[in-house]
Amino acid sequence: MENALSKISHVIKYWWVGVLLGILFLLLGIWVLQSPIESFVTFAIYFAITYIISGIGAIAFSISNREALDGWGWQLAGGILELVMGIALLANPGVSMVVLAFFVGFWLLFRGFATISIAVELKRDGGKNWGWILFSGILTMILAFMVLLNPLYAVSTLSIFIGISLIMAGVAQIMIGFQVRKVSKKVKEVL
Repeated sequence: MENALSKISHVIKYWWVGVLLGILFLLLGIWVLQSPIESFVTFAIYFAITYIISGIGAIAFSISNREALDGWGWQLAGGILELVMGIALLANPGVSMVVLAFFVGFWLLFRGFATISIAVELKRDGGKNWGWILFSGILTMILAFMVLLNPLYAVSTLSIFIGISLIMAGVAQIMIGFQVRKVSKKVKEVL
C-alpha cells in the first residue's frame, strides 16, 4: 500500500503544471477573441510558441510519471505532436490560414480526446467535477470537427472557434490541475 501511495504522491507533486498550461490556453483564447484581425497575422507565431511550451511540458510530465500513470503514452504522444506542430508553424510563419486550420483542428481533436480520457479516469477514481471536464472535452472535439470539415469556412470564423476552444481547453486543464491538487492533499494526509 505504501508503494502505491508513494507513486501517487510522486505523480501529483507537479499538479500546478496543468494549471499553468490551462491559464496559458485561457489567456490565449481571450486574446484571440478580442483581437481577431491582429490574430490572423500572428496566429502562427503564438500558436507555435504555445505548442512548443505545451509539448515540452506534456513530454516532461509523461516521461517523469511513466511508471505511475496508466495512459502516459497518450500524454507523451500528445506532447510530441504539439512540439512537432509548434516547430513546423514557427519554421513557416507565412503558412496559409487553411493549413493553419488543419493544424489547429487536429490539435484540438487530440486535445479533446485526451481531455475526455482524463475525465473517464477521474470518474473511475472517484474524482469530482469529472462531468464538466468530459463536457469540455466533447465540446473541444465538436469544435475541432467543425474546423476540419470545412476549413475554408473555418478561415473566416477561425478566431471564434479557436478562441472558444482554447478557453474550453484552458478551463478543463485548470480543473484537472486542481483535482490533482485535491488528491495530493488527501495523499499527504494519509502519508
